[in-house]
Amino acid sequence: MTAPRRRHAGLRVRTGAILLATGAALTVAACGSSGGSAGGGASDRTLDVVFASGISSIDPAIACSQHDYAIVKNSYDTLVRYGTPSAEDPLGELQPGLAESWEVSPDRRTYTFHLRRGVRFSSGNPLTATDVVKSFERIRDRQGCQDYVLTLGNPKSIQRIEAVDESTVRFRIARPDPLFLGVLAQTGNSPVDWRELERHGGDSRAGDDWLARNSAGTGAYAVTSYDPDNQITLAANRSWWGGAPRNDEVAVKIVGDTTTLETLVRSGESDMAWGVPFRDLSSMEQQGFQLLENPSQFYIYLGLNTAKAPLDDTRVRQALAAALPREEIAERFGYGHVELFDGPLPPAMPHSPRLSPPAPDVARAKALLAEAGVGDFGVELAVKSGESVQAEIATVLQAAWAPLGVDVRIEKLGPSAFTDRVSNFKAQAYLISDGAPLSDPAYFLGFLVKCGNAFNWTKYCNREVDGLLAKGRFDFDPGNRDRVYAQLSDLVVDDAAVVPIFAPNNVVVARRAVTGYQPTGDQQPLFSTISAG
Repeated sequence: MTAPRRRHAGLRVRTGAILLATGAALTVAACGSSGGSAGGGASDRTLDVVFASGISSIDPAIACSQHDYAIVKNSYDTLVRYGTPSAEDPLGELQPGLAESWEVSPDRRTYTFHLRRGVRFSSGNPLTATDVVKSFERIRDRQGCQDYVLTLGNPKSIQRIEAVDESTVRFRIARPDPLFLGVLAQTGNSPVDWRELERHGGDSRAGDDWLARNSAGTGAYAVTSYDPDNQITLAANRSWWGGAPRNDEVAVKIVGDTTTLETLVRSGESDMAWGVPFRDLSSMEQQGFQLLENPSQFYIYLGLNTAKAPLDDTRVRQALAAALPREEIAERFGYGHVELFDGPLPPAMPHSPRLSPPAPDVARAKALLAEAGVGDFGVELAVKSGESVQAEIATVLQAAWAPLGVDVRIEKLGPSAFTDRVSNFKAQAYLISDGAPLSDPAYFLGFLVKCGNAFNWTKYCNREVDGLLAKGRFDFDPGNRDRVYAQLSDLVVDDAAVVPIFAPNNVVVARRAVTGYQPTGDQQPLFSTISAG
């Protein structure tokens, strides 16, 4: 095994890292009955925001992309939620949400939640324990992205969910789990207005189709118009239990062309924008716009399919990784808004050992290929069309590997073709941006590097890594988890199937008058706290 790399603190952080907490408190009670992180009277104008890509679904059981989750987060609530981060507690403490209090049994397997009184869905229907139970059962039945978030890939992790009475819900889990409360705080693990759903088809395909385009939550907003490739409009819920939002309405425009997106921002037609290219951020800041920036647990990585020759030889993968000029790539394409690291865990994720990438070493790369007995060979590198930065990175890899006798053929594929190629293990190598809305190694590594997982697209398998995954998954001691994931990271680095390029920071461009933006660990905005000014 190669020696562990030096730990580092990252290139630049404009705001503190806001991460997701883990661990379970044995008894928690609300400090007051109203919640109220939004607070402060509403503006009389619409908050206009721009996303760079469209929405697939706003059904909390099915939503899977970051922009899907952004709509779900603002129109639905969770039983528990993360509080406001601070310098002393950058993780943010788990706090009551729709549950005003809860208890955990002595064996840490039974969680009893007491629902907040007086909460209503956007339809006006009251929230009941039955809504909670049926909604969580629906999440599990649909077996979509949210089912994986809820169970972390283990369908037997939750044994029973029951309504004790109209305001009390009880969960029974298979074994003590340090992540369970944190899982319940994840966007999408939310009660749906079951009475309203029954009016539109109920627990059926018709109901699913309706929820994919309409909201039925208790959140700060309700979706009033839905055109997923053009615009989604959300109206503020003035009676929201968390306090009146600071705007009357949010209009989310979908603009895939970056030039058009920037024009909307520079002209003042948009208050905030997600997806402005890094190369343009400096000029926008000089023009007077705010750059609201925090680290992200999402990152771009090179995937090398361990089932495709000659990449099935660890030494060949190590050689390709050794030749990567990662610092050069970060300087060329990151414009100071990325974090360099090595290993499977980005710096913004809890328990990351914060490994530094090595400098490129072409001599070592050539020696490894000679040891493997591999002569000149070709690599097909898949890149999703529209991902301009990844396409440019591909050309750097092409040039960096040429001295090794590696001929890289870059394949630019449409989104569906790329997904088919990568997810069905057809790609020999690929560049992709990936991460986890639940910012914890147990969730992320459970699909990225676990043997046999359907989302382990490199087909990487190391039984020692799997053993460490199992060891860290249910350990309540943060120090133990730090040590486990540091050891695991060194193994994954040495096997070189997943090779990180860099972690782009989450950067939002906003007009100077905009106030109240709060960075979150899942990179999903809370519109209720934002005033357009």
